[in-house]
Amino acid sequence: MLKEIEIQNFRCFEQIKISGFERVNLIGGKNNAGKTALLEAIFLNIAPHASSLAILKELRRESSKAVQAMPDRAWDNLFYALKKDTSIVIIGKDYNNTDRVEIKLEINSVKSSIVIEFMRNENRSALSSKKVPATHLMSYDTSTTGKVPIIPSFTRISGRELTVAYDNARLNEKDSEVLKAFQIIDPAIESVESFYIGEPTLYLRRKGEKRLPLSLFGDAMNRVADIILKLVNSEHKILLIDEIENGIHYTNQRDFWRMLFRLAVELDTQIFATTHSLEMLQAFADVGLEPDQKCSSAYFELARKLKTNQIIGIRRDLETLNYALEHQKGVRGE
Repeated sequence: MLKEIEIQNFRCFEQIKISGFERVNLIGGKNNAGKTALLEAIFLNIAPHASSLAILKELRRESSKAVQAMPDRAWDNLFYALKKDTSIVIIGKDYNNTDRVEIKLEINSVKSSIVIEFMRNENRSALSSKKVPATHLMSYDTSTTGKVPIIPSFTRISGRELTVAYDNARLNEKDSEVLKAFQIIDPAIESVESFYIGEPTLYLRRKGEKRLPLSLFGDAMNRVADIILKLVNSEHKILLIDEIENGIHYTNQRDFWRMLFRLAVELDTQIFATTHSLEMLQAFADVGLEPDQKCSSAYFELARKLKTNQIIGIRRDLETLNYALEHQKGVRGE
């Protein structure tokens, strides 16, 4: 599991080091405090490939035409304050201190290329060093972003990708977890089926009713399906969820957290999620503090220093978080 991450010159982070990650981690803060950027940095740390940069651009819905039109400027927003003369460095360490991955990105404005260097372990032995034309990065296939362990706040995954993911879960005897997740949102759901008549589609059946395609059950069901299927099918043993509260009614949030906590332990997977929601924060604290809870968890608040405007990460254990919530103290970057 990832224990800490250090980020330099990436997105909104000039320099930040966050330590003490647990099995399940919730991240809060004001708008533009770096919550999404932190997930992206963790993603680059676990998937240190040139194609990952293209995937991040795809997930942010940034036009590929900008790369073709302005190749020397298309990747500027990866760099803090557009400082392309300074390398991006992302360093991650696990709990055994046996794996240290360092990612270094550089832009050559003259040649319109990106140099990507990956290091591993304390001796800084090079995993690879790759020079990639900036225009070529967007030629990487991003059509399989549904397999990437990061869930954006706004993108709705296609029915085809969900159906394929469900069949993978069924093949691995994990399809029952998908049904349980749907039942958290709608207890009347009694079955999930995949059909390949025309477009691959998932169908749900409520008690006493005919089966209907998943798309007719609203955005919450689609998002829950995406989260659970990525979790049970995870190859990276990590899941990154941006704005986890989206679509999930507050009355269902505790049961949803219980499921995530349980699966994180059973599947040996680490979860990072962001939120703006005070209700989701309280549900997270309540479930994490339950007497029989076996999953370790922590809350991280991203905030800006008043004097320097630099972003810092404040770790709160659940007892501290719960105390702050009960006494209405600011815990979201206030």
